[in-house]
Amino acid sequence: MSMPYHGPVPRIGNVAHVLRDYPPTSAVPGTGPSTTITMAQGPVKPWANEEEAEEYARDPKTFLLKKCEQAMGNGKVAHNWVLIATHWLPAFAILPNGTRFYRSDNTLEEVQYQGKVGLVIGKGPMAFVDDPDSGVHFHGQDVDIGEWISFDRHDGRQTTINRVHCRYIKDVQILQTKIQNPDYIY
Repeated sequence: MSMPYHGPVPRIGNVAHVLRDYPPTSAVPGTGPSTTITMAQGPVKPWANEEEAEEYARDPKTFLLKKCEQAMGNGKVAHNWVLIATHWLPAFAILPNGTRFYRSDNTLEEVQYQGKVGLVIGKGPMAFVDDPDSGVHFHGQDVDIGEWISFDRHDGRQTTINRVHCRYIKDVQILQTKIQNPDYIY
């Protein structure tokens, strides 16, 4: 049985690390949102509640673009990096008759380790530009903002934008483009 940690916030040098405990957000103990926030950059589902889960299940592309919209105009991606919002398999599929088909917890947990599809939300000015001196030729291949792509799950640098797990990956690390349905690849 694990016991709650009641000591000081773990630190690395002068920087608080890993977990931060904030005062309760509700007058009634045990209710309201969790007050422990992790600083980890690992994959996390992009929806925060049932309403967002429904919105994500209906149209993950629009949902991710909307969630990342502020960040997309906040700066420019550098060099040949491509910024992608990681696709998270929805908690349920909406069948043609409107019925929800819920995925098992094991399936959703596996997404954390197998997720390798993302939505392009930014790209640097040198992305997909041929560099003959280094032997890199794209032969006209490119990606557009709002396009689903696949990558190796070990590639890239992870970050989080407005609760959406994202990755910066190099243009040469993209394995597949023009993916029509990201749910088929996870």
